[in-house]
This record gives sequence, structure tokens and C-alpha cells, in this order.
Amino acid sequence: MKYIIISLFALLACDAYAQDFSFGKVKEADFQVQSKLLDSSSNGIVLNEYGYANIELSSISGKGFEIDYYYHVLVKILNKEGYDQANFTVPLYINNNDKETLVEVKGYTYNMEQGKLTKVELSKENVITEKSSKNRNLVKIAFPQVKEGSIVELRYKTKSPFLFSLNAWTFQTDIPKIRSEFVTRIPEICTYRINLKGGIPLSNRKVENYNTQLTTNSSEVLGEKISYSMYDIPAFVSEDYMTAAKNFTSILTFELARYAIPFGANETFSLSWNDVQRSLVEDENFGGQLKRKSALKEHIEPLLAGTTDDFDKAKKIYNYIKQQIKWNERHGLVADVGIKKAFESHSGNSADINLALVSALNYAGVQAEPIIVSTRENGYPGIYSAAISEFNHVIARAKVDSQYFYLDASARHEPFGNLPFKCINYQGRNIPLTGTSDWVPLQANLISSVQVNFIGKLDETGTLAGKLTLNRGGYNATTKRSAMDSYSSLEEYFESYEKQLTHMTITDPIVENRENNDMLLKEEMEVEIMNFAAVDGQEIHFNPIVYGRTDKNPFNLASRSFPVDIGSKTQENLTFVIEVPDGFQLTEESLASKVSMSLPNRDARFVYTIKQEGNIVTAQILTQINKPIFLPEEYFDLKEFFSRIIQSQKSSCVLQSKG
Repeated sequence: MKYIIISLFALLACDAYAQDFSFGKVKEADFQVQSKLLDSSSNGIVLNEYGYANIELSSISGKGFEIDYYYHVLVKILNKEGYDQANFTVPLYINNNDKETLVEVKGYTYNMEQGKLTKVELSKENVITEKSSKNRNLVKIAFPQVKEGSIVELRYKTKSPFLFSLNAWTFQTDIPKIRSEFVTRIPEICTYRINLKGGIPLSNRKVENYNTQLTTNSSEVLGEKISYSMYDIPAFVSEDYMTAAKNFTSILTFELARYAIPFGANETFSLSWNDVQRSLVEDENFGGQLKRKSALKEHIEPLLAGTTDDFDKAKKIYNYIKQQIKWNERHGLVADVGIKKAFESHSGNSADINLALVSALNYAGVQAEPIIVSTRENGYPGIYSAAISEFNHVIARAKVDSQYFYLDASARHEPFGNLPFKCINYQGRNIPLTGTSDWVPLQANLISSVQVNFIGKLDETGTLAGKLTLNRGGYNATTKRSAMDSYSSLEEYFESYEKQLTHMTITDPIVENRENNDMLLKEEMEVEIMNFAAVDGQEIHFNPIVYGRTDKNPFNLASRSFPVDIGSKTQENLTFVIEVPDGFQLTEESLASKVSMSLPNRDARFVYTIKQEGNIVTAQILTQINKPIFLPEEYFDLKEFFSRIIQSQKSSCVLQSKG
């Protein structure tokens, strides 16, 4: 970004940052911190945190304005699980010849040893810079001699020429904070759109004017100083079935809306979605890849020889792209190497792969367009404004016979028309080369399912043996196929699997449809479980749920202020057919232990039945989650629903001898 400055002069002076706390002044009392925020789950606590972002004229002639960013934190490590709190990462953005720089970093590790306070200084060896991409370096800081009870103190400063990238301030993290304060000093030449996300309000916000020490040839440049502070900030507790924590934690964000010199140059940075679309369409590594309509002609024409149906064309192309270009594990909004080179090297980022998919589909006469998305771990996109930076991934949308199919060819195991779980994140934005851009919903098309069938025999010693068959669909199948891929062979996979099922011996395992994503993934194996039942004279006690028992509630908070996002509908069908020894009959109490319950509107269902016919005991369990998202006010019902499932699956059945 270049800035035109008309007769602008600076009287460089240092402002006093009175809100900061003293560096290197840790006291013995700091090790005895007491706070209502601490509980048995606390791994660390921030004792103090302060930062500022100051926009000022660069000391380098001709460089214009820059952001002077400062960060200072004091963290107490409570246990071994909290050691990660002594590791920090500072991202530095690079754009051609402009770059962010780390200009100062200092730190100490403090410990109390035999009643004496010791401190170890952060050395250069503890600060390492890694290049994570062509546009970003990561400075990784690891504090030395950290142990349970240590206090670490970090202070660093960066300078950035990118006024559009004023650092967000994260008030709430996974450990509590006693105090957190952030101060901005922004001259009137810059206007930022400021948003506070999350459910915790500011403790204090103070606004005052300050002397920028800047003048133009016509007037002084005014400035506004704003202090934002929070006290006694609780830790954000992550739980199962949630999207990125930053969607819900308290974070202060800044987006440059306007830059203007009094009586001089000015520029507006607030983008509309039309601006976003135009920018991407004109980008050589996005729209430029799609405008060359015959770029993949040599690959697609032989593939489609004799195929006339659009659905068959789309499916062939989708599977072909998945086979030809392997995802390099990098998300990307624009192509990294380009669709032709991705084909040649058989590797590319998500944009390389899915822009190739869109290009190939359009060449084949199947209407297709790219959709930009933000993956679940990246957070919700476009909540406050149109911003390209909030997106990190590209998928494709194909239209066949008036029906839309959402496709991600970077997801090796996903069936045609079903997006990978990482993309199920509220909504994405379509970016056609011509026409209107709009929001599109990102939803799972398949139910995540598992069908468990067991047929076996229980002998009088309590040993159970039989055949176990598992059929998986949707994300359940995707996860299992990916797990199998992480092993060098199926034999190695089942060896590891058997170690996890410590109570069960597996023999003769087979897998079907491992490479056919459109079919259920089938696993079949012979199993033997010693001491499956407890034999006590004339009674046999056993739990008929051989495999797939729910024994942990994923919902344990007293309340939840953010949605439960499961990602897709789910269904579990468990059937266990067990031949029991002659002369034994289920007690009336066991036969009466049937359960049938559901949430309002049948949003979730659970059914458990058990019966005996002759020597055959059959237990059947159906668990359905019939919608992917539950609102916070539905949390308690969902929590109680799973508690009852767990309770119902704990109880044993009793067989009594009829003799």
C-alpha cells in the first residue's frame, strides 16, 4: 500500500504508556496468586496483559505511516498441561518488498527455588523464525526452564507498513486472565471499523484525544486514543461439536475503512461483495485460471469419450481430479502453482485442485463455479463486512438438471455431492466470472451413520465369540477411511485397532468398499471376548452391547452460550444377536429394561429394546440426531438426553437358570 503525503511533518516524540506494568519486576507474592477464576481444570493464568497499537509516521524517509505494535504479558504455569502457555507465535506478513518486522523481544522465566526467586533470560536460541508461506513468517518463542509453578514474562514489539492489518486483540483464551488491556492511538487520517466479538462485555472503555505531533501545511493532525480493558476474564472452555473458538471468544477486531490526508490524498477501503468478486475474478491465480477454458482440454476429452449424460460427466471429472492432483495439506484462496502445473506435478493447494475442477466441468459443458469458504477451524466468514481475508479455501459448485452439487476434490474420501466436514461452516460465497455473487449454505448431504451387527454365542464360562460387522456412511465412513490411510497396511491398522479394544480379540478381518466412496464402508471380523459375562451359579450377568456403547457425555458444561454444531445428521443402529446357554432365561426385570425417548420435534431419538426367543437374546439400539445444529437454549435437553443414554447402556442383563 502506498501513501501520498502532502507537506507532512513529524515531531517525533515518545508517548508515555502509563497503563503498562513494569517489566522484570516479578515478586514472590505473584507465585501465590489466588483467584476465583481458578479451578481444577486450570492449567495456567494470565496475571497481567497489556498492548498497544500506535499509528505513526515511519522513521524511514518515504515509507509513510506504519503500525507500532507492542505486547507485554505475564503468565503463571500451574501444571505440566500448561507448559504450552510458555510458547508463543508471532505472525509476520510479507507482501512483495513490504513486510512486518519484529524489532524487539525480551523475556524471562521466573521460578521459586528453595525459597529464592530465580530468573532465566530468553535467549536468541529460544526465538526461531519459520517461513510458513510466501506471504507469512512465523516467529516462534519457547521459554527455557519452564516447570510447574513457573511465571513467564514476554515483551515484544513489531512494526507494520500494512495499515489495513491492525492486530486483533484477544481478550479471552483457554486460560483465565486477571487483567487485559489494549490501547489504540489512531490519527484522524485513518478510520477503522471496530468490532468486539464474544459474550463478555468490556470492563472499561476510555476515549480521549492525544497530540499526534503531526502537522500538514494547513492544519494539525488530530488523534484519538482509546483504551479497552477487561478484568477477571474466565477461560473459554472448548467442548465437542463446536466450530472455531474464535467465533465465540471475546476478540477485538479492526478493519481499515478509510485513509485520508486533510486536504490531500484519500482512499476508501470498505469493500462491498462486488469489490471482492471483482478482485478475485481479475486475479491471475483465481479468475485467470478459469478464463483459459481449454487449459485442461488434453486431459478431459479422452476421459469423457462416449459420455453424454451431464451427471456422469460431472462424476467422472470429480473422481479424476481427485486421482490426478493430491492435496498438499494447504488451504488456499488462490492457486499456488496454477491448474496446469498442479496436473503436471500431481500436487496442489485447495484452490489449485478445485479451480481445476471448475475449469474441467465448464469445458465439459457442465455449469460450474467456485465457492470461497472459511473452514471450521478458521472461523465464520463475512459476519461484519465483506473481507477476502476471512476466507481460506475454495470448493466447486456444479449444476446438473437444475440441481446443485457442492464438491471438494481435495477431500479424497468424500462421495460426489458431499462436502468434507471441515467445510461445513455456516455459509460460503460463490464467485462467478460473470453475474452476481451471493451467499450459499454449506451443509452435509449425507447422514453420518454406523450399522453394527453382531451374531455370536455365549458359553457357560462367560466367553463370547462371533462375527462383528460394521457398515459406515457419511462422515463416519470418511473418518474411518482416513484412519486406515494412516497405516502402511490393513494388517497394521487392525493390529492397532485390537490394541485399543483391549477386551476383544480380532481374527480374520476384511474390509470392503475402501476405495468406493459411494458405498458404505464395510468391516467384518471374528471376535472373541473373554469374561464377557459374569457367571455366578444359577445366574449369568452381562451387558448385551458388544460394541459401540456410549460411555461419555460430550456435553458437560452447566450451560453453553454457543451452538452445538454436529455438522450433519447422525444415526447409529446397533443389533446384537447372542445365543445363550441352554436352560437360561432373561429375568422379567431385564426384559422390562426397554427405553424409548426423544427430544421435542423428534430432533433426537433413542430406542433400546431387548427380547429372548428360545436361546436367542436380541438387543437393538437406535440413536438418531435429526438436525445438525442445536441452539444454546436446547443445550440442557441435549445434555440430559445423552446422560440418559449412558445410564441405560450401563445396566447389565441377568440370565437365570430355569432348572
